[in-house]
Amino acid sequence: MKWKDFVYQQVIDHCNNSGSRTFSLQEFLRAKLQIFLNFRPDNKHIEAKVRQQLQFLRDDKLISFLDNSGHYTLRGIDLLAPEAEETKTIDLSKEIPEKREYIVETYVRNVAWSKQAKEILGDMCLYNNCTNTFFREDGTRYIEVHHIIPLCRGGEDGIWNLSVLCAHHHKMAHYGDARTKNSIEKLLHNEVRRRI
Repeated sequence: MKWKDFVYQQVIDHCNNSGSRTFSLQEFLRAKLQIFLNFRPDNKHIEAKVRQQLQFLRDDKLISFLDNSGHYTLRGIDLLAPEAEETKTIDLSKEIPEKREYIVETYVRNVAWSKQAKEILGDMCLYNNCTNTFFREDGTRYIEVHHIIPLCRGGEDGIWNLSVLCAHHHKMAHYGDARTKNSIEKLLHNEVRRRI
């Protein structure tokens, strides 16, 4: 088995055991160091090798790097083992759905940049000749601020990386196929450069 596959299996195992998709590099190494030493006893730089493999898993979008303090989130599987077990016990015959609380991790943007983006770029969608924006009850236009290169992909929280889009084109920029997303990204970069 290759290093990357082995480390990925250990990440899944660690998340299943802890019941959490998020883990720190230090806790992961503490829990798995002996397993890695047994896997490749000839390797004298196990910790560096594991960090390298975690980077490869991040590049493959199987895990996400959360911050500069060594925290990761497992992304490559839909359900952890405890979550899969939990879904087996859900009683679909109940008329009132159970209320469940989930913790969601997200990237926090600087609100001041968002406000400045609207002031500089306006309140009309930057996508080609779009007229999808609409008026709210208070008479202002509804517009969404979009990171051209998302924060989770290393994009910056600055006016040079922000655009304004209607809700429809904002969803396209995030959930369209690769060709659509790339074309929107190029269009927005050019338009923002022209305006600022």
